[in-house]
Amino acid sequence: MAKKEKKKQTSSFTSAQEALHLYPIRFVLLFVFSALVLMTPYYRGLYFDYELTVFQAIASAIFILFAVYLYASKKGFEVKYKLEYIFLLFMVAYIVPFFFAANRRLAIGEFLKYAFYFAIFAMAIRLATGRFEKLTILNALFISTIGVAFFGYQAAVGLIPETARPLGMAMNGLWVGNMINSTLQYHNTAGTVLAFGFIIGLLLGLYTENKFLRAFYFAASSFVLTAFFFTYSRGSYVTLPIALLVFFLLLPKEKRISFVFDLAIIGAVVLAFLNKVGAQLNPNGKEKLWLILLMQLAVVWAAAYAFSFVEKRLYVLKNEVYIISAVTIAALGIVGFIVALNMHLLPASIVEKIKSISFTERNFVERLVFYKDGLKIFLKSPIFGYGGGTWVSLYFMYQSYLYFTTQSHNYFLQVLLDTGLFGFAILMVFLYTLFSTALQAWLKKDKEKNILIAGIIAGAVQLYLHSILDFDFSLASVQVLLFASLGVLVATAQEVLQKTKEDGKLIVQRRTKVLSPALLVFYLFVMIISINFRIGNYNANIGQQALQMNNLTAAYSFLSKAVEYDSLSSSALSDYATVLYKIGDQNKDANLIAKANDYFKQAIKNDRFNAKIRFKYAVYLLSHGAIDEGLKQIEEGIKLQPLQPANYELKADAYAKVGDYYLGKGDKEKAKKYYEVVLKIPQEIERVKKEKEKMPEVVKQDPNSHKFGITDRTLQIVNEVKKKI
Repeated sequence: MAKKEKKKQTSSFTSAQEALHLYPIRFVLLFVFSALVLMTPYYRGLYFDYELTVFQAIASAIFILFAVYLYASKKGFEVKYKLEYIFLLFMVAYIVPFFFAANRRLAIGEFLKYAFYFAIFAMAIRLATGRFEKLTILNALFISTIGVAFFGYQAAVGLIPETARPLGMAMNGLWVGNMINSTLQYHNTAGTVLAFGFIIGLLLGLYTENKFLRAFYFAASSFVLTAFFFTYSRGSYVTLPIALLVFFLLLPKEKRISFVFDLAIIGAVVLAFLNKVGAQLNPNGKEKLWLILLMQLAVVWAAAYAFSFVEKRLYVLKNEVYIISAVTIAALGIVGFIVALNMHLLPASIVEKIKSISFTERNFVERLVFYKDGLKIFLKSPIFGYGGGTWVSLYFMYQSYLYFTTQSHNYFLQVLLDTGLFGFAILMVFLYTLFSTALQAWLKKDKEKNILIAGIIAGAVQLYLHSILDFDFSLASVQVLLFASLGVLVATAQEVLQKTKEDGKLIVQRRTKVLSPALLVFYLFVMIISINFRIGNYNANIGQQALQMNNLTAAYSFLSKAVEYDSLSSSALSDYATVLYKIGDQNKDANLIAKANDYFKQAIKNDRFNAKIRFKYAVYLLSHGAIDEGLKQIEEGIKLQPLQPANYELKADAYAKVGDYYLGKGDKEKAKKYYEVVLKIPQEIERVKKEKEKMPEVVKQDPNSHKFGITDRTLQIVNEVKKKI
């Protein structure tokens, strides 16, 4: 028995030595992970596959290396958290509709996105095991948002030309319409990310005990908050105060006092400097802007540093005095903000944006229309949805009037459309489990941990609330920032609950040993598929450019590679089909022409609600004698986009040309059959307008709105046909 015990102790000592020997690798992985998360907003928010697939491949590689490290260090890699199992089930909800998806490529793409988020979430939980690790990840999140603010300022004053490539890609779209879009390319998303960063900055300032560093965090937070105002994101103007209230309510009593006073300092200084900063956001403000911002940073730092010396004296306040003080300061802040609005102490553009927040304002009314139209789509496949990309694939069919938006502007509606009630229910369970677990840990009243819990929950509330109003979560980087922070939240909650031996609430007791190695194989495939999609995307872009220039040889070369590496891309398939039949026509090669037909059919199969592909296919069919089939594709395309006036031009032109063809052959009766279709198009347009166009008054009043009606070109074709009959 003694020998067995001695052998066990020796084995444990050896394992500990091995773990200690491998420990530096953990720090390398921590910093690589943090750097990856930090960089995600700087590549157009990872909205486009061109950048997204690269990050997916890198994240998959890091995930595999991290799992291997855990095995090598004898800790083992196991999927044990309930939230992880729910997340994996949510991923299943995204892959289930693949076979009947509206767009198979978008469906698999959205599934791979969530695989990316799962990797970030799972690694963050396992890396954030100590104070240093948690702070490393949170600092990476904060520094990332400081960078978003920095690039926005730099672009505003013209120090970053749109052609500059400091990060390997052109810096276009950072400052548009006098609004900070920054590297996220869209001002509302920049707004919510900066609001999230501001909350994380406050969290870090409240968490540290070092007075100098604390003041620095608050000063840096003011830098982010100023940029936030110049995104002009009205939705974020509403959601940030709600998130800050959540932060305040979840903080320990003493930190609530600090929160109120430090927030008042930051808010007062930022508001005082806003006019000065706004005046320099132009090419003439290259030097002055940074002098003003540095002055603002210095003032906030000095005030926050000075307050830190008297802060602890306020901790002894009685509850009544403390509550009255907090309410008084909050009320004074609100009154001061209202006074600043009315006395023109803030930039007029910001005042105008804030005052325009209304339920009757066009943007809000349009979003309600999007939601109503989205529900029409949902009812067509309510259980499992149509897979990722449902909105962009189907909204033209169900829109109440002609508008152009590739996003539904509501994350929860998007999930409902993509995954149906099945996926939506899983998402609700995930959020309930996440926040209820965090609050269970919060109830243990561990003051230090509760600062982290309060701040991260507030940051998550900011992102989730704003996602109800906009499409932030369609930019992968926003969800990467979110899930990195949520991983720290889960790790913190586990640490708290472990002390009271209640961490069983977080963990699945009966676990399969097959899942962990299966995940490693899965992420190897994710990495390979992501690389393939990246190569396919690169070749498709160049091939499409070559096709537009009618360079068929180059187009064939690149597009053949595009469809080889990404056989689900409907745009690459249809472009390749176009190249094939054009080359076939030139060389009188019947095989190439027939092959083009197969690729068109595959493109339609992968993206069955895409009107543009059907119109391309119609051109191919009509030019190769398949008249009835070609016209059928045009009719199908119009059903998919009934409120697009240009489609009726295409229809009128096609039927008129077919009529001309038969007239030229002397078959007047057959020509008349097609001409009559052209003559009925004005009535068809009026019928569609009456049945389908339901434009709100606020949209009608806008002269730039896309009102549905017959175009001059369509009328011209109709009049020409009248003369022929």
